[in-house]
Amino acid sequence: MEVLEQQLQANPAMEQRLNQLETFTRTYNHNQGRALANGIITIPVIVHVLYQNSTENISDALINSQIAVLTDDFRRMNNDANNTPADFQGVASDSEIEFCLTSVIRVPTTVGSFGTNDSMKFSSSGGSDAVNTASSLNIWVCEVGGGILGYAQFPGGSAATDGVVIDYRYFGVTNSGPYGLGRTATHEVGHWLNLRHIWGDGACSVDDFISDTPSASGPNYTGSPCTYPGPNSCRPKRNSTEVDFPDMFQNYMDYSDDGCMNLFTTGQRDRMWAAINNSRPALLSAPCDGTPPPPPPASEICNNGIDDDGDGLVDCADPDCGSDPLCANPGTCNPPTNLQHTRQQGGRAALLSWNASTGANDYDVEVFSGSTLIASGTIAGTSATVSGLTKNAAYTWRVRANCTGSTSAWADGAFNARLGAANIQEEIMAYPNPVKDGMVILNWDLASTDNALPSIAAFVPGAQSQSPALIQLHDITGKPVISKNVAAGIQTEQLDVSQLPAGIYIIRVINASGTSASVKLIKQ
Repeated sequence: MEVLEQQLQANPAMEQRLNQLETFTRTYNHNQGRALANGIITIPVIVHVLYQNSTENISDALINSQIAVLTDDFRRMNNDANNTPADFQGVASDSEIEFCLTSVIRVPTTVGSFGTNDSMKFSSSGGSDAVNTASSLNIWVCEVGGGILGYAQFPGGSAATDGVVIDYRYFGVTNSGPYGLGRTATHEVGHWLNLRHIWGDGACSVDDFISDTPSASGPNYTGSPCTYPGPNSCRPKRNSTEVDFPDMFQNYMDYSDDGCMNLFTTGQRDRMWAAINNSRPALLSAPCDGTPPPPPPASEICNNGIDDDGDGLVDCADPDCGSDPLCANPGTCNPPTNLQHTRQQGGRAALLSWNASTGANDYDVEVFSGSTLIASGTIAGTSATVSGLTKNAAYTWRVRANCTGSTSAWADGAFNARLGAANIQEEIMAYPNPVKDGMVILNWDLASTDNALPSIAAFVPGAQSQSPALIQLHDITGKPVISKNVAAGIQTEQLDVSQLPAGIYIIRVINASGTSASVKLIKQ
């Protein structure tokens, strides 16, 4: 709900409208308003595809697969509906909401990742302006970044930003990884229609405003084989008549893998219909007449990885680009390596540096606080200073090389802007954390000073980090799982945790003088 909090701060009137919607919803459901409604709502969908390369410029087939998933999931026509446990079969519901694709808007962009500040929704910031938000669902597909799968605007917000954002990696049916079945969009459209997370974004005492979803103390990250019953994180109060059901991790509004999700409930259906009748009434009679996507440009753009003119040839392979200087010597553009950082200004700034990539003309740098992009720029050299940081806050960053005619993949880094103690400065950060699979980026900075009094002016960041270090990863019992030596001058290392079972681990870094720091890692 971090994005909702951002939206409420940016638009104070939205909170009042949401409160009014809650009052309407209670009255609507009490009067069985949904039972009086006839027919099925069909929601027109406009998809904005924002792309830098051919991978991000997703196909029409992938878009159509996503629209089909939305209709199947909301109509309970999904082919895994029979996986709903018997305990929940009685409340699993056809929401009687369908979706139709009316147009696809494709926009090339120079923005590497948009974050969650709605910049993808405006052409002035490299995005695409919203269209007919009163009577259509706008979906922006782009690189969101920061590990965010997607986010939505709840009812009551600005019309200019109304809709859903999905990272291109998780849009449509790719059958790849835990989020390859299109359920990210199902989840986010649920938010767009005023559904909360099934755990209410709090502990057992916090509600999602729906009576037929069991209470839960937090999100479930259930993956294959989706074994039921799973956790039962909230027990009924003493003398309560409430049935003690396990967590409903199969609900689309939990955080389970796509393959474990398979239902909305009757209460969720009624809540969505209340939101449509109160906040999105134009959807009740919105026409669904599809229009074809705009035609491709007449000539090839020579540096975006796209077949712009539809002749099957991309960039420098197209004869249209034969005289373009970008195609004189495209070469290979490799990502920067050896990402490092040095704290400055008492933790309020950081110097970011990396090794040069052969053939690079300059570098794009982006810095994130959580999932929010807070700074970006194009740098000619191999270092950049980011200022205005908050002490004791964690940040992630990434850099990529821009070569003649091509751009490298992103290289990821992380750092913490905290000061540490007076005599021993300790810093260690693992990213991402929690981690589901693959690599963990570990970044540390162990340094000491002889000053008896705290004095940031006398502190030299990284002084002892230049010595060799030992990285140890222990399981919760203290058993060593990974042990790795790193050479002097290294402050960043990658650990492959893909083969580790789910659980809690402790990562410890010890330098040559015995100074150490530890961080807890959660493997999902």
